[in-house]
Amino acid sequence: MSKKFILSFSTLSILILTCRAQNNSSCISSSCGNIQISYPFRLRNDPRNCGHPDPIFTLECHENRTIIMNSISPYLVQSITYSNFSIRLSDPGLDIHNVSSCPTYSSIDNTFSSRYMFRVSSSSIFITFLNCLSSLSDPLYIENPFCGNTSGFFTMSRVFSYVTVGSILVSDLDESCAFDTMIEASSPNPKKDSSNYSYSEIHDLLAYGVELSWFQAMCGECEESKGTCNLEDDKIRCRHYCDEHTPFSELSFRCKFLYYLPYIFFVGLAIGGFIGLRFVFGIPYLIGLVIYKSRRRRSSMKESETIEELLRYQINLIPIKYTYDEIKKMTNNFKTKLGEGPHGTVYKGRLRSGPFVAVKMLINASISDKDYISYISEISKIHHPNVVKLIGFCIEGSKRALVHDLKADGSIAKYRTSLSYKEIFKISLGIARGIEFLHGKRMCHLGIKPENVLLGDSFNPEISDSRLGKLYLSDEHRAKDIGKMGFISPEVFYKNIGEISDKSDVYSFGMMMLEMVATIKSLNLNGNGSSDIYFPWWIYRKVSEEKDDLVIGDDEEQEDEMKMVKKMVLVALCCIQINPGDRPSMKEVVAMLEGGVEVLQVPPRPFQREMDEEIM
Repeated sequence: MSKKFILSFSTLSILILTCRAQNNSSCISSSCGNIQISYPFRLRNDPRNCGHPDPIFTLECHENRTIIMNSISPYLVQSITYSNFSIRLSDPGLDIHNVSSCPTYSSIDNTFSSRYMFRVSSSSIFITFLNCLSSLSDPLYIENPFCGNTSGFFTMSRVFSYVTVGSILVSDLDESCAFDTMIEASSPNPKKDSSNYSYSEIHDLLAYGVELSWFQAMCGECEESKGTCNLEDDKIRCRHYCDEHTPFSELSFRCKFLYYLPYIFFVGLAIGGFIGLRFVFGIPYLIGLVIYKSRRRRSSMKESETIEELLRYQINLIPIKYTYDEIKKMTNNFKTKLGEGPHGTVYKGRLRSGPFVAVKMLINASISDKDYISYISEISKIHHPNVVKLIGFCIEGSKRALVHDLKADGSIAKYRTSLSYKEIFKISLGIARGIEFLHGKRMCHLGIKPENVLLGDSFNPEISDSRLGKLYLSDEHRAKDIGKMGFISPEVFYKNIGEISDKSDVYSFGMMMLEMVATIKSLNLNGNGSSDIYFPWWIYRKVSEEKDDLVIGDDEEQEDEMKMVKKMVLVALCCIQINPGDRPSMKEVVAMLEGGVEVLQVPPRPFQREMDEEIM
């Protein structure tokens, strides 16, 4: 916005400050003798708002004589002319009817002008009183009754008192004389020649008094704000003109305000519109939110009471219950993502005590609060070296989270191609013992796969997501596990085979162990379209044909390693039988792995003949 536009806008919007010279319409003028008293003056008993706040404008009425007070002495008010903002004051010691009376005070300009910004009329004249040791013959000096004092004269037989009209220099003063008093007076009919005054005329001038203007006092605030004080229609007005040639830094506050006024207007309009829109749309939203919250609270009250009751009686609930805010702080607002599975996403976190943890944010699906609390209660009882320990959990509205120990080595899915025979066997035996422990607690895992087996210190396997699969048995989440269908038992998909039970975990364990055996070094699958689906049949044929010798790769292996591989294969084939009833229990699996390979026999064919013929 150009400066000229601002200045033209300010010209149209000139801020007029009407000074306090205006009468207050709520005040009634007073009088004392023949003096009418109104704003800015007031009598002492009048309300304060009827006069100027400065005490000098407060008058007193004594025996019909109006008196004005300053910090030094009182003066008589002879007249007040409101049209030209003037007041005429006289010395109280002068009596117009007694020419021998003398003034009490010195120049009035010293007592009013400097402090109160009263200005003496330009038509005033000076009257000077002198004391001399000898008589003077100059006609400018008129002898008068002695009105001074004799201080400063060391020897005297007589002191002569003179008065003169007009200014006088010290150099023009006779050496026998000294100044006594200098007083200003206003003359209604001034003379051109000051030597033509008689003493009685001089006394009349003193008794008439001197005129003072309070115009400057009313314009003090205006001048401080760099305004122009003018007299318009018998009223003092303060106008601020913003000159376009004036540097911005030198403009008055009001001119700067006018400069920014358009910006302030548009900003205020925008803020007002925003507040108005929030009010228009916010009130209905707030009402709807209150109604929704109240209904939801009533509907969930019974369920909340049930959950609290479950928590109250679960005395074995050792894991710590965290709030969602604590989970966010623990994971640094979910900064580091470790992985993602069908049940949720895993993030890296850190407890306040220092250890790192894995935080799994669960997918809500259709899990009820009651089922979730029951699940927490069950897995909190699990304490086994081959099962991941639950540290804590979160249940807050729709937010569900599990907090586990963080295993720095991750899952065995990352190491399947780099592990040795002994390491694979040690891991398989640990997994079997962990599953056996769960089955001993009448718990099924229903999610055994490489991604759910974590490696701890010294390759100690720990099963994670225990019992979590039981919470996700809907078609939606079952479909998400299709990517790992090779590890899921057939009865999960085909109800005519059998019911889902602990034998489902046995099947998954067998398939996982077969996969680990297949990834040891370079297993020759003959390269003809072989896959995870055909591998169990291929390995079964290999075992049944070669009886006591299973060839894995082209390198010669030590005898104990070959026995270890053969034992894992035979146990795995026992575990992946189609009929759940033909599969061993996990207790039997552990016994077979811990026993010798000589006592193991080749199990029945794990697949139907039709499937074999189709593959062949």
